[in-house]
Parts: sequence; C-alpha cells; structure tokens
Amino acid sequence: MSKKYSLTGISDIALGKDLRAENEVIGSKASMSILNSVSFFLAGVSILFLVAFQINESVSLTWFFLSEAIAFLLIPLLARQGFEKASKILLIAYADIGIIILSSVFGNDAMIQAFFIPAMGLSILLFDNTQIHLRNIGILLSILSYFVLDYIIFERVNMTASGFSLVRWAVLTGSFVTTWLIFNTFSQFKENAEQQTLELLKKEKELNEELSVKQEKLENYISQLEETTTELEKSTKAKSEFLATMSHEIRTPMNAILGMTHLLKQDNPRKDQLEPINILDFSGKTLLSLIDDVLDFSKIEAGKIEFEKVEFDLNNLINVILESFRSTAKNKDIDLKVEVAEQVPGRLIGDPARLTQILNNLFSNALKFTEEGEVKLEVRVLQHEHEQASIQFAISDTGIGIDEKRINTIFDSFTQASQNTKRLFGGTGLGLTISKQLTELQGGTISVESEEGVGSTFTVELEFGVAQQPEVSTNGSQGKIEGSSLLKGVKILLAEDNVVNQKVMTRFLERWEVEMKVVNNGKEALDAIQECNFDVVLMDLQMPEMDGYEATEKIRKLDDPYKRKVPIIALTAAALKEVREHVYAAGMNDFVTKPFNPADLEQKLAQIVGV
Repeated sequence: MSKKYSLTGISDIALGKDLRAENEVIGSKASMSILNSVSFFLAGVSILFLVAFQINESVSLTWFFLSEAIAFLLIPLLARQGFEKASKILLIAYADIGIIILSSVFGNDAMIQAFFIPAMGLSILLFDNTQIHLRNIGILLSILSYFVLDYIIFERVNMTASGFSLVRWAVLTGSFVTTWLIFNTFSQFKENAEQQTLELLKKEKELNEELSVKQEKLENYISQLEETTTELEKSTKAKSEFLATMSHEIRTPMNAILGMTHLLKQDNPRKDQLEPINILDFSGKTLLSLIDDVLDFSKIEAGKIEFEKVEFDLNNLINVILESFRSTAKNKDIDLKVEVAEQVPGRLIGDPARLTQILNNLFSNALKFTEEGEVKLEVRVLQHEHEQASIQFAISDTGIGIDEKRINTIFDSFTQASQNTKRLFGGTGLGLTISKQLTELQGGTISVESEEGVGSTFTVELEFGVAQQPEVSTNGSQGKIEGSSLLKGVKILLAEDNVVNQKVMTRFLERWEVEMKVVNNGKEALDAIQECNFDVVLMDLQMPEMDGYEATEKIRKLDDPYKRKVPIIALTAAALKEVREHVYAAGMNDFVTKPFNPADLEQKLAQIVGV
C-alpha cells in the first residue's frame, strides 16, 4: 500500500511519478515503464475499435472494447498501489482476451492470432529473471489462449446466436466485474490515503509544537550564549587591562632598578661588588623579558596584535640589541659576534619593535644555554627585488643544543628542551613560541638546527620594505654611551612624577653633560616651557594634575613658534601599540619605553637635536 498516496497525487500518477517510499521505487524500473507504455497503447487501440464498432452499431463489441480501454487505463494505477505482479498478469490476460475476441470477429483468415507471439514476448519483458514462474504463467496464458482460439473457437465450436449472446454477456460481465474490483480497490486506497493524510497532519501539528518548544529552548540557549559571550568579552577586557596595568606598574620600578644597575656598573665597582651587580642586572632583564612575554602571549591569543610599517636603521637596531647583551656575554666569557653582509640594506621598512623582540628572545636563549664559546648573529639578503627585500637572521651558539626527539616541539607553548633544562636555567618556555608567532604573523619563517652538546642555530626569515638611504648619517652617537660629549650643553626639560626615576634620569643626563630642569607634572612642564627655552622635553605620560598628553597638546598651542615646536619625547612604561598611537596623536615626536635602554635614549636625543 502506498505511503504517499493522496487525492492530489493523481496528477503525479498520470505523469508517471512514483508515489511509494524511497526504498520501494517502482517507476524507475524498466518493467514498469513497459507496463505503462503497453497499457496506454492498448487502451488507445481499444478506443479505436470501440469507435469502429460503435459506427457499425455492434453494441456487444462496443461495450467489450470500452471495458478493455478502461481496464488498460486502470492497470497502471493498480500497479502503482503496490499490486505490480497482479497488474502485469492482468495486462497479459486482457491482451490475450482482446486477441481472441478480434480473431473471433474477423475469422481465421485475418491471422490476428499471430499477435500471441508478441504477447508471449511481453511476458518476458514484464518479468525479470527473479520472477521466472510469473513469466512462465504469462507465456502459458498466451499459449492457452492460442489453443482456445485455434482449436475451440475456429475448429470445434459452432456457436448459435443464443450461445454467442451468452459469451458476449459473459465477457461484458467479466469486464464490469474487473472494472468494479479496480475501482473498489482505488476507492479503498483513496480512503486509506485520506486517513494517512489526517494522521500526517496530526503528526505535523505535533512536530510543529515540538519544534516550537525546541526553538524556544534554542532562543534561550542563544540568549545565554550572548550573555556568556558578553561576560567573556568583559573578562578578556579586564584581563587585558590587568596585564597592561601590571606591565606599567612593574616597568616603572624596573626602570629604576635597571637604570641604577647600569650606572653602578659604570662606576668602576670593586670586584666583590661586580658579581652582585651583574646578578641584579641579569635578574632585572630576565624579569622584564618575562613581563613582555606574558603580555604579548595574551595579545597573540586574543588576536589583537598589530604590526607597524615604519622606517628604521637596521645597523642601529642590531647595535642596540648587542649592547644590551654585551655585559651578560662578558660576564660568562662568551664572544658576541655579528656579521652583516654588504648587500643588506641599511634602512628598512617594517616593525623594528617586533624584530627587536624576536632577536632579543633568540639572543637571550643563546646566551642562557651557552657556557663557553660564542654567540653569533649573521644577517644576509635572500632576495632583493624592487623595493622589497627578504632578510635572513641566523643566531648560532655553542651551547648545550637540543635533543633531536624534542626539536619538533621546541616552539610549543611552555616547552623547553627538557625538564632538566627547566630546573637548571628556568624560564617560562614562552620566548620561542612568541618569536615563532610574531615571525609567522608577519609572513616569515623560523627554523632551528641543533645537535645536542654542540650548539644550535635559529634562523628567521622576514620580508621588509627597503627605504632610501640618507645622504648624511646622523648616527654618530651609536655605541657611545658613557663619557660622551655629543649632548654637552643641550638643554633638556624632564617631566617625571616618580622621584626614583627622576634620580635615575638625572644621573644619566649629568653624565652626558646636558643642562636640565626637572618638574613633577605636566602643569609644571607647561609653566617651565613658557619661562625658558629648551632643546628637548622628556615627558612622562601618567602624572598628577596634568598628564603628558594634555601638557603636550597645550604646548603645541603656544603662541611662541619656537616653544610650540620644541621636540617632545614620551617616557612611557606602557608597551601597547594604542599608547604609541596616542603619543603621536597628542603631538609628541618620539617615545622611549621604560625601562629605557641608555644607548637608545642617547641616540634619540642626538638625532632629535641634530648632533
């Protein structure tokens, strides 16, 4: 019985579409196509004979062929209701009966009985090799019909008028009974289909109600998810603010620690003082590196890290990095070497801060895990086309090396060469992870080659823009920190509210023989600018009464053009890109991050005053 039948499906049946379940497809079978085609063809032939005999006023034959036509039209419908085999037998039977009747009418001379041969062939076409018995039954029906026609009707039966009338009414009765059975079956299926339709509608209503309940639950889940997302965003923002605040608050005293440590090392300390000072310096720089790593790791995870495209001097950048590690290398009696190929452009366009961070991490690792020998940086050009250059930085050491089994995981977060390494040398294991992510986020690559007990080589490849070389170099202060007279006589205004940092900065500026004035906030800095001319202003950002941003904006609005255009360098303990953008937006010329590198600060001052 069809599971998809309905009154509206009659058109589908007429078009030969299947109304059964997908696992019971009939319409696609070749035998069904044959059944449909032959049935409709024979129905057409029956209608033709119906018309012919109606014209000749042969009532009995007219009714017979009318019943034949109806039967042939209803057989496909019966097949589509699930009675496929019975429909095929009926088709063969009605075809045989039609041949018998026509042969009887036209006599033996017409040889209409020859059509029993295609009737037998039809049996073969309708039933496949899995239905041999039904095929044989169909063939047998045709053979029996032939013998009935040939030996009974033509040869032995001499029908009287009353006998012919009896046969006629028997045939008509059979046709009507068959038609009644088919229509009765059709009606039954119609009622069943309507019942199923009602059940389906009821089921659909239940499903709609269930769907409505589930949709309401889904909306609640979505609402909860939105609330959770909002809370997560707040949590992430709070985390970022916390890290930024902690970074700033820790960097401020670290500026004093590292600054004073640097000054102590330059004051010719006694031998018994040198080791504690070196330990203090190393520990301070390690702590600062950890702070930077945690902050950057959080920003990378949040997908908020951005890269600058600014012009910078590669040689100066390398020299500043070397200067920051020279003391550590000297204390461990390790040679620190640099080899820059002649083809390497002097001025590049990229993110110098991120390049410095990557190289710092690699230098720090190399020095940490090397007890004797050397650490060497080699810089070469891989490709130079138009205004782009692919630069390779290779940092090699003669340290402990990395086990071959762990070399593939060395860039994973919180991973070190071994547990023994972690116990001996400490560290979070974030340095290489951050270096790899910073490199890859800029479209570069980082790799390592290492042999345990021999040493390691970390190679970074990055693409930079190539800037035009300046005609006159202004890097005369490069590498000269203490005892330099390049800044002698330069008038500097220092705006800093932290007394300790005031003293640290004062000590450095005194060594550079500058003339300086110290104020405690932005308001005092504004007053001092109006009273006196300065060559440079070193402006802290977070100060009471008036911060560095507001003070700078007011200075840029002064009437005196000299005072209005005085160079201002920001002193900030914040390492975020947003702060740097705010610095430039306020009208400042440059910035120095606390804890500052003395060489970097001196270089900026020398460049900005043009000495």
